[in-house]
Amino acid sequence: MSFSRGPLGIKAANQIPELLVYWDTNEICQFANTAFLKWLGKSSEKVIGKLTLREALGQSYQKQITHLEKVLAGHQQNFTLEIKNKQVTSHFFSVRYTPDIENDKRLGFTAFYSPQTGILSNAIKKPISINLHENILEFAPDAIVIINSSGTILYVNQQFENIFGYANHEAIGQEIEFLLPEKLREKHKSHIKSFFRSSNFRPMGKGLELFGQRKNGENFNVEISLIPVLSNGDSLVMASIRDVSQQTRIETELEESNKRNAIFIQQSPYAIAMLDQEMRYMAVSKKWIKDYVLKGEEIIGKSHFKIFPNIEEDRKQIYHRCLTEKRIFKKEELIIGDDGSNKWIKSDVRPWYASENKVGGLLIHTEDITTIKNEENEKKRIEAILEKTNEISRIGTWEFNLEEEKLIWSKVVREIHEVPEDFVPDVNTAINFYKEGRSRELISQAVKHALEKGDSYDLEIELVTAKGNEVWVRAIGQAEFIGGQCKRIFGIFQDITSVKKAEIKLSRVNEELNAMLNSELVSVIGTDNQGTINHFNRGAEKMLQYSRSEMIGKKTPQVFHTIEEMEKASVEISRKVGRKVSGLSIFTEIANQYEHGAQEWTYVRKDGKHISVLLALTSLKNNQGEVFGFLGIATDITELVENQNKLKKANENLEVLTEKLTSQNLQLANFAHITSHNLRAPANNLNSLLQFYHTSEGQEIKSTIIENFETVSKHLISTLDNLVDLLKIQHEGSKKIEILTFNEVLEKTKEMLVGHIMESDAQIIADFSQAPKITFNRIFLESIFLNLVGNAIKYRSPDRKPIIQLQSKKESGRILLSVKDNGLGIDLKKHGRNLFGLHKTFHENKEAKGIGLFLTKKHVEAMGGIITAKSEVGLGTTFTIKF
Repeated sequence: MSFSRGPLGIKAANQIPELLVYWDTNEICQFANTAFLKWLGKSSEKVIGKLTLREALGQSYQKQITHLEKVLAGHQQNFTLEIKNKQVTSHFFSVRYTPDIENDKRLGFTAFYSPQTGILSNAIKKPISINLHENILEFAPDAIVIINSSGTILYVNQQFENIFGYANHEAIGQEIEFLLPEKLREKHKSHIKSFFRSSNFRPMGKGLELFGQRKNGENFNVEISLIPVLSNGDSLVMASIRDVSQQTRIETELEESNKRNAIFIQQSPYAIAMLDQEMRYMAVSKKWIKDYVLKGEEIIGKSHFKIFPNIEEDRKQIYHRCLTEKRIFKKEELIIGDDGSNKWIKSDVRPWYASENKVGGLLIHTEDITTIKNEENEKKRIEAILEKTNEISRIGTWEFNLEEEKLIWSKVVREIHEVPEDFVPDVNTAINFYKEGRSRELISQAVKHALEKGDSYDLEIELVTAKGNEVWVRAIGQAEFIGGQCKRIFGIFQDITSVKKAEIKLSRVNEELNAMLNSELVSVIGTDNQGTINHFNRGAEKMLQYSRSEMIGKKTPQVFHTIEEMEKASVEISRKVGRKVSGLSIFTEIANQYEHGAQEWTYVRKDGKHISVLLALTSLKNNQGEVFGFLGIATDITELVENQNKLKKANENLEVLTEKLTSQNLQLANFAHITSHNLRAPANNLNSLLQFYHTSEGQEIKSTIIENFETVSKHLISTLDNLVDLLKIQHEGSKKIEILTFNEVLEKTKEMLVGHIMESDAQIIADFSQAPKITFNRIFLESIFLNLVGNAIKYRSPDRKPIIQLQSKKESGRILLSVKDNGLGIDLKKHGRNLFGLHKTFHENKEAKGIGLFLTKKHVEAMGGIITAKSEVGLGTTFTIKF
C-alpha cells in the first residue's frame, strides 16, 4: 500500500489532543490543528493567515516574550504558560517552541501546547484540510510513529530520530516491537490487536510505567498516546511518544528530596509546615504540632483550610499569590487571644519548587517573637523616655569637627542658648556666649587643653543667652585623637540653672535651719538610736533650765517627762501595735507612727515646775532609709492651754443652754407638723362626708353619713386629746410605748378615712396573722397608718379602683409591715433622694403638703426602725417598715 507522508501527517496532527500551531516570523498563524481551533472557539477561515500570536495568547503574550525572541533566533524553547480561552477558562500548558530553519533561513516555528491537567479533546472526527507543507509533524515536540494493523511502522518524524536514535529509513518497515525492551516485545503484539479492535483514542498503559529502547540499547521511561487514523479505508494508529526519563528521574529525586525535607522539617526546632499545591500537608515540624495544639491529630494529607477553617480570605489570597506568582510573603502581626493576652507572630510563606520554575507547594514558617517584640518595644520606650528625659533635663549634645571647622549643636543646646533653630554656630560665637570673667576663662582654658593634650573637662559655669538671660550650664567635653592629631571634640551640654538655684536656696535653708536649731523660741532636742541626747539647743536650755553640758551624752528625754504620761502613752501605744511598749520605745513608736505630727505633752523643768508643750517627734534617716536618730521640737503652750481651759468651761455652760433651747424648738416644730398633718386628714374626711350628704337623695344614706359624721368627730376629738397628751410627753421622746394590735390601728384609720374610702371605692386588704401585735408608741403608729393608707387613696390611679394591701410578718427577730397600693407610683430615679424630705411632693395634687412621709420616717426612726420604698410609675408603690 502506497503511503503519502504529507497528507497523513496533517491528518494525524488534526487528531492529536494537544494544540499544534505553526507561526511564521511575523507571528501570524499558518497552520492550526483541530484541537487548537476547538479550544480557541474559531474556524480555520478566521485563524489561518489572520490570527496573530498576541491575539491568541492575550494577557499571557508578555509572559512568553523572552521564549519567543529565543525561538525566532533559532533556539528551541520549553516552558510552562497559563492561557485563557474564549470562555475565559484558565489552563496551564507545557509549551515547546521548535524553530523552522531551511538553508539557514528562519521561516517560523512550530508551537506545541500540551495541557498539564488532562486531555483537551477526544479524537476529532472531521479533520480539516489544510494546505501546509507536508512536513508539519516533523516539528512536533514528541516522537510521532504511524503503524498499520499488523504493527509495521509506516511513518516516523524527526523527533523520533532524536529520541530513539534510529534514522527514518532504519525504522520504516520495522515492527513496532523493536522499539521495546526484549522482555516486553512478545506480549505487546496482543496489545496491538486489542487496540485495533476497540479503535478508541486513549493513553497507552494508563497508571503503568512504560519503557522504550533506544538504538544503543538503553531503556528509558516514555508516555504514549494512541490515536486511530483512517487512510484510504485502512485502519492505522498514530502513536505520540514522549521521553519522560528525565521527568521520571526528577520526580524520583524530588520524592527522595521530599522525604529528606520531611525528616528535616519534622526535626526542626521551628514551626514549619510543607504543603503541596492543593494546600495539603506533606510534612510538619514537632514545633508546629506543639504551637498549634495538634498533638494526636493526623494532619498529613489533610487540607490546611480544614485544619484551620477560620483562616481569613486575605490570608488565602496571600497563599494563592505565593503559589501562582512565586512570591515570598513575610509579616509580623499582633494576635490578641480570647483571654486578652497579646502575642506577636512572625510568619514567612514562600513557594518550594518541584523542578526549575515549577512550584511544588508552599513552605510556611511561623515564629513566636513576643519576647523579641517586647524587648524592641521596651528599647523604644526607654529610648523615648531617654529622649524625653534629655528634653526635660535640658541635656543636649554638641560636636566640633576640626577638619571641617564645623560646630554642630543639638536642638536642646540651641534652646539653652535661646537661638533660632536655623542658627549656625562657630567657635568664636560659642565662646562669647559664656559670661565674661571666670566662666569664659574656664571654658577657654578647658577647650585649649582638650585640643592640645586631649584632656577632657566637666565644668559648671554661667552663660548669657541670645535673649540676655543668665543661665547655669554643665559643659562636658572630650577630644578624639587619630594619629596623634585631634580630629574632633564633642560632649554634652546641660541646663543646670534650676539645680544651681536649688543649691543656693538649700544653702539659705541650711542657714535658716541652723538659726532655728539655735533659736531660743523653740526647744530642739536630738537623740541617737539608744535615746541618748546628742543635741540640746538654746531654746531647750531656756525652757527646761538644764545646760547642754548636763544633757548631751548623759541623759535621755525621760528625765523631763512625767511618769503618769509615760504610763498612759505606754498603754495606748501597746494596744495599737499589739505588743508591750515602754520606756524610750514609746517615743520611737510615736516618731514612726505619727511622722511630723504634733502632740500635747507635759515637760518637767529642772526646778520641778510642769509646763505644757506641743511636741513634734520625727525619725532621722539616711539615704538608705535607715533610722539613725530622733528629733523632738517643742513649743511652750502653757499659757495657751490655761486660756483654752477657761474658754472650754465657758463654752460648756453655753452649750447646755443652747442644747436646751434647740430641743424645745425641735419639739415645738415637730408638734406643729404632727398637729397640722394629723388634723388635716379627719377634717378633709368630714368635708368629703359633707359633700356626700348634699349629693345624696335617700334618707337612709344620709342617716348613714350622719353616723359617720359622729364617728369622725369622735376621732377628731380623740386626735386632739392625743396631741395634747403628746405635747405633755414631748420631753420624754418615744419612752411612752404600749402593746398595740395592727387590726385595731387599721380599723381606727379606716373610720377616720371613711369619707375618702367611700368616695374612691377603695378596697383595703389586711393580713396581720403572722405578726398581729407590736410594742410601739400609739400616736406614732396611728400617724404612720393614717399617712400611708391616706396617701394610697389620695394618689390613686384614675384608671382603676384603688386596692391597698397591708401585711405584717416576723423576720430575723424583727417585725416587718408592708403597705402596697396600685396607684400612680413614684419615679424613684428622679425623686428617690427626696422621697422622705420635708415639703417634698411628687404629683400635681393640691392637697399635697410634703409632710406625711417626712413624719412617717421620723416616727419610724425615733423608735429605732427603718422605712424603705419600691415603686414603678403607673403600677403602684410598696412601703416596708422594719420595726
